[in-house]
Order: sequence, then C-alpha cells, then structure tokens
Amino acid sequence: MCSASFDGCLYFWNVDKGSYLKRINCTSHVSGLAVSGDGKFVFFGSDHAIHVWDADAPICLRILEGHTDAIRCLDLNVNERYLLSGANDGTIRLWDVESGICLSVCSGHEERVNTVKWLGNMERAISGDDSGCVREWNLSQFVSPQIEIDHLVPTLPSNPSDVQYTNAKVLIVGDSHAGKTGLAHRLATGEWKPSVESTVGVWSTQWALKDMSAKAGTEREIWLWDFGGQADQRLIHQLYLDGSALILQLFDADQDDVLPGLRDWQTALRRCVKEPIPQFLVAGRIDAGFKASKTKIKAHVDEQKMKFFETSAREGTGCAELRIALIESIPWEQTTKRTSPHLFKLIKDQILKLRDDGQVLHTFKELRELLWRGLPDEPCFTDDILRTVIRLLDGPGVVKELDYGTYILLAPEWINSYAQAVLRTLRNDEKELGTLPLRSIAEGKLLYHYQGRDGKEEEMRRLLPEANERVVLGEMEKQLEERGLCLRQGGKLVFPSHCGRDRPKIQTNPVVFVSYAVKGYLDDIYASLVVKLTDCGAFTLKELWRDAADFVTLVGDHHMGIKLSRLSGCDGEINIYFGQGVTQQEQVIFANYIHAHFHGICEEEPRRLRHYVCPHCHTAKGNPEALMQKLMAKKEKAEVVCDVCDKSFPLWDSLEQKFASQSVRDAVLGMQKEDDLRLTTRRQGKLLVLEVGARITSANQKWFEIPTEEDDGIDIQMEFTDEAGNGVGQGLCLQLKAGNSFLTKRKNDSVEVFQIKKQRWVKTWMNQPYPVMLVIGTLPEDRDPARRGDKRQFESIRWMEITSVLKKLSENGTKSVTQIEFHGEEVNMTTVMKRRREVMRAQKAS
Repeated sequence: MCSASFDGCLYFWNVDKGSYLKRINCTSHVSGLAVSGDGKFVFFGSDHAIHVWDADAPICLRILEGHTDAIRCLDLNVNERYLLSGANDGTIRLWDVESGICLSVCSGHEERVNTVKWLGNMERAISGDDSGCVREWNLSQFVSPQIEIDHLVPTLPSNPSDVQYTNAKVLIVGDSHAGKTGLAHRLATGEWKPSVESTVGVWSTQWALKDMSAKAGTEREIWLWDFGGQADQRLIHQLYLDGSALILQLFDADQDDVLPGLRDWQTALRRCVKEPIPQFLVAGRIDAGFKASKTKIKAHVDEQKMKFFETSAREGTGCAELRIALIESIPWEQTTKRTSPHLFKLIKDQILKLRDDGQVLHTFKELRELLWRGLPDEPCFTDDILRTVIRLLDGPGVVKELDYGTYILLAPEWINSYAQAVLRTLRNDEKELGTLPLRSIAEGKLLYHYQGRDGKEEEMRRLLPEANERVVLGEMEKQLEERGLCLRQGGKLVFPSHCGRDRPKIQTNPVVFVSYAVKGYLDDIYASLVVKLTDCGAFTLKELWRDAADFVTLVGDHHMGIKLSRLSGCDGEINIYFGQGVTQQEQVIFANYIHAHFHGICEEEPRRLRHYVCPHCHTAKGNPEALMQKLMAKKEKAEVVCDVCDKSFPLWDSLEQKFASQSVRDAVLGMQKEDDLRLTTRRQGKLLVLEVGARITSANQKWFEIPTEEDDGIDIQMEFTDEAGNGVGQGLCLQLKAGNSFLTKRKNDSVEVFQIKKQRWVKTWMNQPYPVMLVIGTLPEDRDPARRGDKRQFESIRWMEITSVLKKLSENGTKSVTQIEFHGEEVNMTTVMKRRREVMRAQKAS
C-alpha cells in the first residue's frame, strides 16, 4: 500500500506489520495518488502538475502539465494505459500514460473536482465536485481498452497543442575569478561576453539544444547554474543543488595552488548532491597562463574519476570539445520528461527572455501585460494559466513568487546578493557580536564593498528603484528567519553562526552530560538549533559565544547550554551541558528536544553519546562511543568499571530510564506542537507586515517595521511623501493583527467588535505622534494547502483609525475601554492615498 500527504513524502507500507517499507521525499506537497498494480509506478499531483515516479529507482520519469489549479484525484484504468485526473480548476484530463499526451480535456464542473473514477467498461468515467454534482463522461473515442500497456509502442501522434521536452540542470562551481560566468555564456551562445562583476549567489540561464539530434517530438534544453565562488556562499548554494544532471568544477589555471579549493568543493558537493552524477574538472582562463601543476591536477582527476578539459572562454579554446562532451554525458534517458500545453511553453520561454533581458521584479499585473505584448500572435491567456506557469518555474527556483503583494521575482539571485551583503556586514563588525539592527536591513544600510578581481575592491550593484530593493530586502530577511539562520531579539537580528566572541575562561567548566555526533553543514545545523531553542518558549538565550550558547530555564533560572565542536568540514559534535540545580527531567527533555530538531537537517541520523562520571569517585569515564555501543547491546544489564577506583557502575542509570520513558517523549511532542503553533502565528504576523508594506509601497509612500517586543502596540510606522518621494513629516502608526479570532460579531446587529485585551494598548495608541490605524488581516476559512493560494495570502486586510475613537470612548483617557466597533475598509493604494489627503488637509488647517 502507498500513502502520501502534504508533507511531500510517499510511504510504502507493510499493512500486516503496520510499518512502512520505504519513504520517498519527492516534492513540497502531494494531492491525489494512483499506483500501478505492481507498485512500480506512482502518480501524484503537486504544483498543478502530475508527477510520474519510478518507485524502485526512485526517480521522476514524467511531469504532465495542463491543469491550472491543484490536482485532487487520479485514477488508472485496469490495463494501466490511461490516467484520469481531476483538479480544483473544475476539469478532468485524460492522459496516455506511455506517451504522456493529454488526449482530452473534459469541462463542465463549476466547482472543484474531488472524485474521478473509471467505470467497468473502461470507456466511461464519472466525476464529482464539491457541490455534489456527479457527471458521466463517454471517452470511447479516445481509449482502446484491448491494448495492454506492456505491448504499447509509444508512437502515437503528438497532440498539436502539447509540447514534449526535457531539461537538464548543469552546475558550474568553483572559486571566484575562475571564469564561470564567461564560460557559461560561451557554452550557451557560442560567443564571448566579458563579465562586468563577480557572480554573487546564484545565476542561471537557459540553453536550448536546437543543433542537437533529439528524440522525435521531444525538445531538449540545459539549465546552466553559475554559482558564486566565495566560501560563505555555499550555505546559499544548498537551495539550488537538487536534481543536478552534471557538474562542471572550474578553477583558474593561472593560480599556483588550486587543489585546496578543489577539495573544498568536493566536500561541499558530497554534502548536498546525494546521487552519483558526472563531474568534469575544467581549467578556465588558460589564455592568461597555466601556473597550476598539471601533474597534481592529473592525480586529482584520476582519484575523483573525472574528465578534464582546458578552456578559454575569451578565445573559445577547448569550449567546443567541452560542449560536446557535456551534452553526450548527460543521462538524458533519466531526466524528467515534461508534457506541457504549447501556450504554457511559450509563456515560460517569454518569462525567461524577460529575465535574461535584466527584468527583476514585477507585480502579477505588470508581468501579465509584458507577456501579452511579447506574445502578440497568441490569444490573451487567463490569469489562472499565468499563475500555473509561474508556479512551475517557482518550483526549481528559476523565479520566485512572493507570498505577498502579488510580486514575482524574476531574478531570485538578488536575494542571495543582499544576503551576501548581510554576511559582509556581520564579518566587518569589530565586536563580532553576530547581530544586525533590523532598521539597517529595511533601509539597505549594509556593506556592499567586497574584494573583487585581482584583489581590487569592488562594489555590489544595487537594485533600482529603491522600492524594488526594499521588497527584495524584506523577502531576504523573511527567508533568513524562516530557515532558522537568525532570530529576533528586540530591534536586532541575531546570527548564531556569526558570533565571534570567545567564551571567557572560567575556573570550573560545566560537565558535559550528553553529545550528538552530527553530519552536514555545521553552520546551518548549529544556527538553526540555537534559533529553535530560543523560539520554543521554554528557555531564554542568556549569552552567545563562538560556537556556543548559554540558556536558562523560565522557571528556576537553571543554567544549560550547547557547544559545537568542529571535527571536520561536515562532521561535528553538539555537546550539551548543565549547571547546578537542573533536574534530571529537565536535562532529558532538553536533550531529547535537541535530538528531535536534528531530524531532516542532518545528512545522517545523529548518534547520541552519553558522558558518564563514576558515582563513587566522580571520575569521568572515557570513550563515549564504546560506552554507547555497550549500552545499546546490553540495555538494563550494561555495566562498566571505573578506571580509577575499579568499582563497577551501571550504564542504564536513572537518566537512561528517563530517556526511554513515555512521559519525556510526550513532553517533547507537546513542545513541538506548541512550536508549530507559535511559528505559524509568527509567520502570519510577518506576512501581514510585508503585505501591508507592499500595499503602502504601491502608493509610493514610505514605511518601516517597528522593531519592538511582541504586543508593544505598534508594528509599522508610515510616512507620507510628496511627489518627489520626500517625507513630509506626517504619517500613520499601524497596529497589525493577523488571524480570524480578533473580531467577533454581536448577535443583535452583527456588528464586528474588536476586544482590547490589554489596557496598556489603549494608552500606547492614544499617545502616538501620528493617528493609529488598527489593521486586521483575515485568512480564508478553507485551509486546504492543495488549493490555489496555498501560500496563505490573506482573504482581506482592513484598517480603521482608532485614536479618535479611543479618545472619545475613554473621555481622553479617564475611563477604561474594553472593546471597539470595527468598521474597516480595505487597505489598498486608494485608501492609503485617501488617508494621506485627510492627514495633509488636517495639517494645512492647523
């Protein structure tokens, strides 16, 4: 049996034993599922497309595109040649499984299709929608029930409205100034284009193989991904390495010692690229000279079993040979094949053209207008079709659909560019605190200078206009927080991996109780752990040091902490220690909570190691690895002899009993559930800030998030501007509330009421320099993430001026106010400008 869910995983189950045999991590979420009779092929919906997987490999064989909303149901016919799909767009599609062709689109449902099923004779099918409507379809003109799929020769004529194509992802990696960007352009176009500046973050381009003899009816193309070479960018690179077909590792041939850099890249790639794929070693810029030792390079090539090429992108030397070898070495038969409506492919290619032409950020409406103008011979496509194409490009990271403001970021690499500026700013801090004021990000006050070619200082190109830069900065900050790389403390962002303060020496070091051997990107593992412990609400971050963090419990002020010991580039130990007074229950819960966090972020399951102290003479017992092996083998009977007093003591002590207890597991599970709720609430609050900010920006007005602690009363301060964009000294203060629980309706007249839970809010709101607007963002009641809008956009965002209301109800602060009637209007460009006119009019009158 196979099951799937919105966590993006497929599970194959042994029903008799009640345990799963295999898990496949395949995508962001899964909706709709069908499995072949032998269990070899799995069909499921994700991102408006149907994915066909070989469960044994496991690899994705095909992606079938055409639906314009989430797929909800799938059904294979008896001979498994034909597949039916039903979706939220109200259509049913009939697919030929072997060829990937869409044979028919059945329209008629006015609601989301939730059921589709073949009938007994295999020439008819039924479908049902959310309204309860059931329809029967005659498909006899499209299907041939007598033909078995095993005997099917895939030579069916292609549907003229469909395009079949496959694309391969090729990575170009290497240290800075190796010539990666120039080589990528030479391979894709056959021409030399000098690089103006170093690649910061990640850049990609499409390379259509028009000159290649491809399989009939199937277009082939290559995506070249050019990765910035700075060492601290490799954390960013992890977002883009999945699904690679081939890797070009480039080095500057005119450098003396290139082997250390090559070995570092091999380590980084092993961490992130799990499957064995072809790798080429490429000497770049040989026109400038060849100082590197060819003998050492040959030994490295032989050791890594790589092909080697010498190239000059400027002169074209070796590039034609590299191009041919690259194309021939890509495992084309294993790359995912796509069937897409012709219009989908045209829109995709036009978006990529806009991207290559330097377009960076557009609203959905702006992008649609540009595409209509760019495709004058095609019918004006619907918004649903464009949204679907954007999502299909968003999946592999080619474009980025933001969760707010209808923004489409055509060049997501700008996020990485500004993330690099953040890292440079942190490294340049003499105090090495690893902190950055929130306001400095919002205002773009970062370090944009870096060491460029030949050691000369260069300055990062910034995004214009300023409004676009602010959008990208807001998205960057959001991503850094969501990935657990930083946390908020007051008005600052704290980056645990970038704190350079050494812990002061103390007379008595805390005793290590337990440690975890971890494998993966250590900076990421450590930073996300510190953020997780700080945000969980059970512990308070007291001090942050280089690779160490001290915490205290909320009750009793008990001290505990973690320390990262780096053993190699990707191997380390997280040591856990405690101060006096921490109970055994607190120790075990703290350790188990940390262990649970490691799932999904470490390359391998972390190994827990106990550190024992003899209860008789208090001498530490060494070799935790051997002790743990003995403990796991003998359980309750495990004992060991002290090296000093020669007395034996049990390894299965009271702490191990607590580790195995259900009460501890329940406590950790409860903490995780509270974390999920807290993170959901925080994410909704952040999205509301960004969404409101986007609407203010659309009216060409300025705004800043107020970096205060939770529930301090004001979230955004906006300033009105004149026609030249200069501030006029007047504005509004905004208090934001995200969620559907803040407003209730009175039973007698259905008027919406906002309950004021804290009286200090009233005083805060009445004492602001500008009028205060209460902003309520409500979410759709339908929380099904398979629906369009699974990014959780707000259903409505309304605001109301409350300063004057509170002054009237409280009689200028002499009476308490517990609730106000909420008569809000939608926050948009029109209402923002309306408020601006009111405030400016009042200013002139006074």
